[in-house]
Amino acid sequence: MESSLRVLALLTLFLTAADHWTTFLCLRGPVSGWQVTEANPIADWLFRSMGLLPGLVLDSVVTVAAVAFLLTTRLIPSPAKGAILTVVVAWTGYAVFNNLSAIATLGLSPLGVI
Repeated sequence: MESSLRVLALLTLFLTAADHWTTFLCLRGPVSGWQVTEANPIADWLFRSMGLLPGLVLDSVVTVAAVAFLLTTRLIPSPAKGAILTVVVAWTGYAVFNNLSAIATLGLSPLGVI
């Protein structure tokens, strides 16, 4: 396996963890004076169906499984794997940036301290 794919995979997992943490901080409870919602309609459905924490755990498990499959399968050529991971890194990085902006605007602690 190419080292660039490993780096992209690790970055995907790191950004996913950051996205899940910041999503949890934004959605874990009402914020006085604000209506905070999940922008991703699939994640919103998942959180409403299962609850926030179980939904984030399921999403994490699916993400780890998908990255593991992508890294180990021979069905997808390396350039396509790199392209897929690059798109996921960019998309998830944007979500983290957006969540961090929301956390700052809402006056929440990024460490989860109330």
